[in-house]
Amino acid sequence: MSVVPSPTPSPHAAVAPPPPRAGGAGPAATLARLTYAWNNSPQLGWRTVRRLYDSAPRPVPVTVSRVESGHPSIAYLGLPQGRANILQLLEQQRSRTSPGPIRRESGRTRLRELAADHWPDADLVVVGAHARLLEHLPTAGSLTAPFRVHLVVDVPTSVEELDRRISRRERWEFRRNQREHHWTLEEDSSPEAFDFFYRTMHAPTMSRRHGERSRTESPSVARHAILRHGTLMFVTSAGVRVAGVLCHWSPDRRTLTTRLLGVRDGDQRHYEEGAFKAVYHLLLRWARENRVDHVDFFGTEAFLSKGIFQWKRKFGPRVVLPPNHFSDKRIRLHVRRDTPQVRDFLVANPLLALEPGPGGPVLVPTYFTDSARPPRTDISARCPGLPEPRFVDLDAFLTDVDSAVAAPDPEAVAPGARA
Repeated sequence: MSVVPSPTPSPHAAVAPPPPRAGGAGPAATLARLTYAWNNSPQLGWRTVRRLYDSAPRPVPVTVSRVESGHPSIAYLGLPQGRANILQLLEQQRSRTSPGPIRRESGRTRLRELAADHWPDADLVVVGAHARLLEHLPTAGSLTAPFRVHLVVDVPTSVEELDRRISRRERWEFRRNQREHHWTLEEDSSPEAFDFFYRTMHAPTMSRRHGERSRTESPSVARHAILRHGTLMFVTSAGVRVAGVLCHWSPDRRTLTTRLLGVRDGDQRHYEEGAFKAVYHLLLRWARENRVDHVDFFGTEAFLSKGIFQWKRKFGPRVVLPPNHFSDKRIRLHVRRDTPQVRDFLVANPLLALEPGPGGPVLVPTYFTDSARPPRTDISARCPGLPEPRFVDLDAFLTDVDSAVAAPDPEAVAPGARA
């Protein structure tokens, strides 16, 4: 494979909120709103245009990520968003056993090259594409999962039922911390409040928690698109704003989606004291008091081992496909080499696979295992509506992998890949 090295790079009626603020005017505000709609709108028109664009036949980027010898190499190819989402997550999970420096190699290919058995030279190959485009790829040693999932809490009418849905440990920690800090939730969607939130909470939090892996909405998109149809909440302690969350209303005003969060100055102390977690507890209570039907904790990758999935799961959310263009996008995980390290990685990273169902695709918690590696059921998938886990025997799953591995095509990911 010819590649070019690149540098290493995270059941009750809803009460309608106040009407949308006028927001900004002019080209910058218009561009911000169009950008947000392109990436997030649930409207059929936007989703259709986005599907046509993302499914158009064209060369796609390929990135191969390597660490020291003996640890799995991972290739991602397809939709560009997957390089920042899927690949970075898998690199992070791999770093738990291989903390050494990452080497990345980049190129381009076409999905038809995979169907012709011309693969990037990697132990694991992840393809991100519209579901329809994956139908023509080989299936041996592979598994399909959603590109992203959303975690949505259906807000009950009583505070007692809300508490019962939250894990016992999480409830105990919040009550203990609340007795000390006396947190309250304050709504303030003024331009001044937004500037304070973005500058002193969200931006420093993203920088300190994720560094170069940080990805978020620009200030312009957050102000002119999210806030314009949303609201801004602050967690306060003794009159001081210590954390905040910018939310967006669904078009029918029944669902409030958390979009941008942060703690003051990105200070680790606010995590240790529980202020960041208090955002979710207090927001759910506010939603119940204001008769909001659903609170959407927004998107994450479909790997159960991701920390944010495990933490948000404690609030009892349903796991659903996203309402926007990501609902039709998938990842296909292909195992290209059966090695002990690849098996270790698969077992350590169970995921939500997509299987056909009578009413459409069904999310199924999927755990890998073999005679020497018990399934990691300690990484729980327990959420309302999810079926019982499926356990995949690696010996059977990887039966054809060794014979399926072909020598890498020298043009498969070269910048001038053939059509």
